[in-house]
Amino acid sequence: MSPLQITLIILIVLVVVTAMITYFVRNNYYSQINELDQEKNDVLKKAPYEELEEVSELNITGQSYEVRKNLEKKWQDIESIKYPKLENHLFDAEQATDRYRLPESKKSQDAAKAAIQEINADIQDLKEALVGLIEREQANLEKIDQIKKRYHEVRKSLLAYSFSFGPASESFEQKLSKMENDFTNFSEFTVSGDHEEANKIVENLRKNIQETEEQMDAIPPLLEKVDEDYGKQLLDLREGYEELIDHGYLFPEDTILDDIETLKEDQQTIYTYIRDLKLEKASEAIDTLADNIDDLYEKMEKEIATKPLVHNLAEDTKRGIYYLQDENRRLNHAINRLSQSYVLIHNEPSILARLESQVKECRADFDKFNEHLVEQSVPYSIVYDALEATFNQLENLNDEHNKVSKYLENYRQEELDIKDDMLDMEQSMYEMKRYLENERLPGLPKDYLELFFSTSNRIESLSEELSRSKIQLIEIRKIHKMCQEDVAQLEEMTKEVVRQVELLERTSQRLYRYKDSHKGILETIRYSESLFTEDYDFDTALRLVREKLENVDPGAYDKVVENYEKENVQEI
Repeated sequence: MSPLQITLIILIVLVVVTAMITYFVRNNYYSQINELDQEKNDVLKKAPYEELEEVSELNITGQSYEVRKNLEKKWQDIESIKYPKLENHLFDAEQATDRYRLPESKKSQDAAKAAIQEINADIQDLKEALVGLIEREQANLEKIDQIKKRYHEVRKSLLAYSFSFGPASESFEQKLSKMENDFTNFSEFTVSGDHEEANKIVENLRKNIQETEEQMDAIPPLLEKVDEDYGKQLLDLREGYEELIDHGYLFPEDTILDDIETLKEDQQTIYTYIRDLKLEKASEAIDTLADNIDDLYEKMEKEIATKPLVHNLAEDTKRGIYYLQDENRRLNHAINRLSQSYVLIHNEPSILARLESQVKECRADFDKFNEHLVEQSVPYSIVYDALEATFNQLENLNDEHNKVSKYLENYRQEELDIKDDMLDMEQSMYEMKRYLENERLPGLPKDYLELFFSTSNRIESLSEELSRSKIQLIEIRKIHKMCQEDVAQLEEMTKEVVRQVELLERTSQRLYRYKDSHKGILETIRYSESLFTEDYDFDTALRLVREKLENVDPGAYDKVVENYEKENVQEI
């Protein structure tokens, strides 16, 4: 076959395949359109024709008539507007499919599907509304019958237990009278056929009867609280107050009787709230009344509870004053005695004079309030607060007395501690001297001797200061600290001298091994020995042999040091 024939065959096959695909797609679209058309017909079968006809025959007026008109208009909108639009969408879909405009067909199908769903929902809502309108009269009658039963129960309870509702009985009567008018209006609207207005009255009656029942349940407990509980408490408060006054109790800024009268006025305000059925405000006012009554009880109970406490506190305060007065005398004596042997460094006389003055002030305050206590001329709580403040001040003064006492005790103790430490330092100096003598050194470096003798002199100065008839501790502390530093430095220098001597000997011995193989070794050793024995320059002598050894045997000096450290670790 020629290429042209093959090409023709391929084109024919493509045309046939395209035609077949297009045929099947069109048929699928036609099938979908038919399904939508069937859905449309199924929805229209649900149309509430019977309900519309039944509603049109109802004898209704007023709001019910307006509702019927609105429902009929909704059906007219479905029939005259929404339904024709649906038909147009289906027609457009079919036309587009005939012309192979499949995207346009799909768009019209989607619009038709949405329109079917909207019409279906509207018909369902319309049908429910129509049925509700048809059944409104019967539903209202059933509801009003239940409400009337509850109304009569409320009426009977009000007649039988009117005393339980106190000032609210009249308001309940007014509410029930209004409900009776509503029952009459309901009947009139029902007879006239205005069932929507009748339904509004039913709902209003239901809410009112529900509210009335809840109020009738709530009022008796509220009245019991106001009458029985808080009324009795107000009477108890007045009687308790008068009894306490007879027994000599006083109260700070005494307004208790006025407060009780104010609470009685608050009680009457609560009755007014209950009468007007403002129960939320009544409940809030009851809570406030309860808190205020508790406050008054607390004021009186505070005075009762404070009476035994204030007497105990007065005794404690008096003992505290006597104790501190004795402490002042004791410390004054101690200051006079110690000032003969020491220069006092904390200004103790001035501190004690201030403390003595403050104790006198506390005594004056105590005497004043104790007099009020004896005469019962001031409320116990005020006296207690004043005594408590005085007692707290006495505790602070006692802390300061203890601090001064500690200062005075420390003078002698510090002197003894410094003397003991001075003896220890003298012993350390002696031991360092013996230690170096045992090393049989030819002499000691100049800087070591200078430090040794200056330390000895400073310790001697410390001893002289401690021997004075009147010790100056501030100066002694300075000298003592310098002595401690000097002795510590001398101990380190002593260790270093011994270390240098030992390392010098070991390094020289190690270097001597190389006298035959390296020149200048004997000369270095001899020069080092002359520095050691004649000039006592141990540091330079060690440095010479160390450097020479490192030249001939690098690292050998470190081994010498390492062996020395292992063998000769000791404390002076």
